[in-house]
Amino acid sequence: MIRTRHEACLALGLSDGATITQIKAAYKDLVKRCHPDATGNHDATIYNRITEAYQFLMAEHKGKALTHTKVVGGAKSSTKYGRTASNADYAAFQKKAQKAKNKKAEEFEQKQKDFSAKIKKQEADYKRAMEAIDAIRVARAIESMVWANGLGKENLNDKDKDW
Repeated sequence: MIRTRHEACLALGLSDGATITQIKAAYKDLVKRCHPDATGNHDATIYNRITEAYQFLMAEHKGKALTHTKVVGGAKSSTKYGRTASNADYAAFQKKAQKAKNKKAEEFEQKQKDFSAKIKKQEADYKRAMEAIDAIRVARAIESMVWANGLGKENLNDKDKDW
């Protein structure tokens, strides 16, 4: 794996101070000469090294980090798209997956808290309603006892009477 500009330039047969046009020209020339279809050789290691060097230099030129290398050939291809992932790619994927898992866990916990709060509110509302119903029942029972003892509704509104 190419890690420095010096290594990439050496792979393309250039000096460290090569310009972008020199890099592109060297890459095109080497790809034509070293491609496995052009050489008839099924070993694509040289071609892969040239491609990796070119990608490294282009990524460096654009200010982006290179995250994968291009691989040609059936034996070397480890993914559907002919690219291999580096350890950094795997670590980044794992970190992203862990963040997503943590976010889902936090969302689930928040939903549980919201649901618990809703249930507690419903239970409190139910308890208040039952207390009000019980108070109404007690008031009606007292009213029934008063009427049963001979005091009618007309006596309840009489203000002059001393109880």
